[in-house]
Amino acid sequence: MERVIAGIKLQHLLSQIEAITPTQIKRYLIICALIIFLAPAVEIGFYLFSFNFVVYENFVSWYFPVGVRVVCYLFFPLRYWPALTIGFTLGQIIYTWHFYDEALSDIPYRLAKYMLLEYLILLPVIAIKLLKIPINISTVKNAVIVIFAAISYRLIRSTILIAFSDRNDKYRLIADEDRFEMILAHQLGGIVTILIMLLLFFSGKMLYKNCRSLLSKDSIQLIAQLIICLCLFITAYQLEPKSLYLLRMLAIFPLIWFSYSFGALGALSYGSITVITLLVNVYGSSQTELMLNTQLYIITFSVLAILLSAFVTELNKSKAALLNQNKELIELSTLTQNLATKVVNVQESERSQLSQELHDDIGQNLTALKTNIAILEKKSATHNELDNTILRLKNVSNHMYDSVYRLMHWLRPRLLDELGLSTALKSELFSENLKDAGVSYNCKINGSIDTLTEDYKIAIFRICQEASTNTIKHSLATEFSINITYLENQLEIIIRDNGIGLPEQSNSIVGFGVLGIAERVSVLNGKCYFTNSKNGGLTININFITL
Repeated sequence: MERVIAGIKLQHLLSQIEAITPTQIKRYLIICALIIFLAPAVEIGFYLFSFNFVVYENFVSWYFPVGVRVVCYLFFPLRYWPALTIGFTLGQIIYTWHFYDEALSDIPYRLAKYMLLEYLILLPVIAIKLLKIPINISTVKNAVIVIFAAISYRLIRSTILIAFSDRNDKYRLIADEDRFEMILAHQLGGIVTILIMLLLFFSGKMLYKNCRSLLSKDSIQLIAQLIICLCLFITAYQLEPKSLYLLRMLAIFPLIWFSYSFGALGALSYGSITVITLLVNVYGSSQTELMLNTQLYIITFSVLAILLSAFVTELNKSKAALLNQNKELIELSTLTQNLATKVVNVQESERSQLSQELHDDIGQNLTALKTNIAILEKKSATHNELDNTILRLKNVSNHMYDSVYRLMHWLRPRLLDELGLSTALKSELFSENLKDAGVSYNCKINGSIDTLTEDYKIAIFRICQEASTNTIKHSLATEFSINITYLENQLEIIIRDNGIGLPEQSNSIVGFGVLGIAERVSVLNGKCYFTNSKNGGLTININFITL
């Protein structure tokens, strides 16, 4: 079995490869070339930008290139990773050559070495990609996975660099009591930039998604409140710079407010503006204590903003789903009440109809029988007249028998008990009634429906019975068909006619017959759809999952 599945997957992969067109290959190569060309410039540019956020002089700064790399690896498809790895590795080789006087020798070897190392570091991200875990913040779980994958990349990379690639042994020259602090600052110097880039990326993605509604009332309110909040914090800081610590603590409350009022867009927008403001505040600063405090605050604040936006998104989805379910429950409750009323009315209607049938058909024939018996008594002397009277009595009694037989079998056919559902549906019980009304009948059955439970068999028979009765009485149709398929616990019933269809009444279910079909389907937890065909006629599609 496993070999068969593997063969199917391989065949599917080969078919996908064969489906690749030359145009797609050209576009892929062009995009890869652009990535290889632009990635080194991005790497070097953000490396230079990192010099403005020094934590420990000549040792640790906020290393922004790692944040850019993580975002690219997370959100670019795997097929572009080789180009990304080549581009970023070339950027590292160039700036180590320019700033650290490393010789530009053995570039192919160094490229292969760094690319292999990069893929080893990227194993957590590769696992997420291969498992097809959604890399988004639509749920708290997804947000945690994204943050974990991003941070794990930095931790693995930094550990390897410190352990095996300590340039000039600079960390080994640090005093033992300070070494752990420096290594921790080195780790956090990459993590803070990763979280900043993730926050900015998700904010940009959310803004792009909602760009069409930027002029809406809610968006204008969001922008206005963001500006007011930013101005208040900047004014308070300018008036009293020592209040920065207090302002950072108070900044959490607007984050909660924006999340509550504007959802994920509000949380991400406010979080991004706050982080950018803090970056501007410490830009070019060389105060180690300030950088360390700001670093820890940005890490905490960014994680909180991302998780809060994910929580709000998940909560809103759950709320919307709950509202839809409540709406459906209310509709079902109303429908159930209506059905209960209709059932009583249908029962009374059936009793009245049965009484009328007995009166009109059997009653008249009984009267004729009594009359002929009276004539027989008076004319018993004449033999010829007696024969004729007896013949008429036999015809009347035969007609009465046929009428009663059809009526009883229509109410509960013996074929259903004796020969099964399939035979009952294909019997003359349906075809004769339809034929008498000028309607041709066709029945197709795929699967052993006679193995169904009694509840399903009775329901199917009654549904087909109601549908045929409606066709005869109301549809003005000339064709009527039943198509039943039963495979692997999936039961599908398709009933069609070419009549006038249902009246358009706001998608409501009308008529006792149609209502009875819907009720029987609902009792067995099935799904029922009534569709008017464009060319005329009604299609009833019924689906059950049998247990």
